[in-house]
Amino acid sequence: MVSQKVLQPKSPDMNWLGAYFQPSLLAAKPYKIDAPQGITIKLDQNESPWDWPLQLKDKILASLKSKEWNRYPEAMANSLTETLAEYVGVRPECLITSPGSNHLIALVLDALGRRLPGKVVIARPSFALFESHCQYAGIPYETWDLDENFGYRRERLPALPDGSLVVFASPNNPTGTSLPKAEFRALLKEFPRVLFLADEAYYEFDDDPYTDLLGEFSNLLILRTLSKTMGAAGVRLGYAIGSPELISVLTKLRLPYLLNHFTMEAARVMLTDPDMKTFVARNIENARSERERVHQALRDIPCHGMQVFDSKANFLLMRWPDQADTDRVYKGLIAQGILLRNVSGGPGLKGCLRVSIGTAQDNDAFLKAMRSL
Repeated sequence: MVSQKVLQPKSPDMNWLGAYFQPSLLAAKPYKIDAPQGITIKLDQNESPWDWPLQLKDKILASLKSKEWNRYPEAMANSLTETLAEYVGVRPECLITSPGSNHLIALVLDALGRRLPGKVVIARPSFALFESHCQYAGIPYETWDLDENFGYRRERLPALPDGSLVVFASPNNPTGTSLPKAEFRALLKEFPRVLFLADEAYYEFDDDPYTDLLGEFSNLLILRTLSKTMGAAGVRLGYAIGSPELISVLTKLRLPYLLNHFTMEAARVMLTDPDMKTFVARNIENARSERERVHQALRDIPCHGMQVFDSKANFLLMRWPDQADTDRVYKGLIAQGILLRNVSGGPGLKGCLRVSIGTAQDNDAFLKAMRSL
């Protein structure tokens, strides 16, 4: 191969180019994920630690070979939407798909957050992208601050004029805490002209998802992903569920051809194959049992005053009174080849690390390392 000179585009005067962008976008920090070298146990991104059985992968690959790769996939993934709607238990017109729920967070905030007659309210601390995207897009917002144990409290919710949008996650990332369905039902009833965006990325690990509330209330939109319990983080498929009227408007902003042949074939197998159903059920049970085992073991480790919080997801949040101890533990684990998520820089998360639940072997190695620090 003939080597070519690398072209370096000329840098502009940012006094000129910067005028094209929202000032809040220029000032905001980019989304960042640590990727240190020498990591052998990865417990930082809430992924399922169990990869798909080879026979399921072979089914997908065999189907992919029959596809015409020179042709576009289905523009709006309608056949997948029908399959996914049957899996969820709603009509297809109540559902919209995307390459991961992250994409839908941006789509919904862009569609609803710019011209609200009310206000945007975002739970804090929660998934960082909620606040980050508002900052990128120049969307003003207020926060619904969780209590000292990361619980949702009605009295901490800002005033909600009609036409407001409330964004929260349950189970919440990175805290693992949930807004109980009875309390959420009361909010939906109290504020019938406020739209609630509930991110349920981890709902399969909890005991009481919000799905049936869609039949009672029109002011609810639910976000979900297949990345977690189904072990499909590499497939990239998320979806939103809501009223046909709301989904119809949001679909206008969904670009065509977002989902490729691989994503759609993998999803078809995920949602219909009986072997996959068995695999997923086992993963959920393993994650729940390992979560409780690791939680109890961490509580028995006297690690510089560490506090471990209850969780309804596939991760646990730990907090230290002194940030220096948090940093020491984080770096000490990296030195032993174990990567957690350092969330201590986020609002309301000082002194916190989040650990994903891995395999029993990985969890044992993590616990052994924690005892040594």
